[in-house]
Amino acid sequence: MAARTRRAVSVLPYGALDREHLVKHLLELARRVGVENVTMRALAAEAGTSASSVYYHVKDKAALLDLLAESVLGSIAIPTEGDWEQRIAELHTNAWRAMVEVPGIAALLQQRPLTGVANVMDSAAKSIMAESDWPTEDIDAGHVVLYIHLLGSVQLEHHLRSSGSDDAYARFNQGLRVIIAGLRTCRPSEA
Repeated sequence: MAARTRRAVSVLPYGALDREHLVKHLLELARRVGVENVTMRALAAEAGTSASSVYYHVKDKAALLDLLAESVLGSIAIPTEGDWEQRIAELHTNAWRAMVEVPGIAALLQQRPLTGVANVMDSAAKSIMAESDWPTEDIDAGHVVLYIHLLGSVQLEHHLRSSGSDDAYARFNQGLRVIIAGLRTCRPSEA
């Protein structure tokens, strides 16, 4: 497996490694080898630097995984046009597309507490759903169902990818449409 993580990259001159360069290579590495195979050494090789240089920017493996999760979630565009149904569908579609490129990211997100960018996306989804005028507890419940569908669909795609299944987006999109149709017809709970 280690052979898969090594690529011919030029070595950076001393002091040239910055966080942006590190994140770029972290995402490339994770997309290629999956979250479970991301290591400090593999990232150093990917970025063309030494492991000690990576440790200068990232404290440890846990911080590296947090950075990876933040980077993937930070790449998800939050829609601003359309009604709440259109925007919530687009947000989850954008999230699915960003996450499905990184094998193992759904499992990682289930293991890590929501911080930083994850909280921003979570708040954006709830804010969009709030336009439905539902009570907070109904928004929270709808959000949980959508989030579980998103993570489950991404994880299922990563599992099925090895078996040659090829209609993952269609499965995800069909489920998303069913959930949104159900949310549309739900009556808010009585106060």
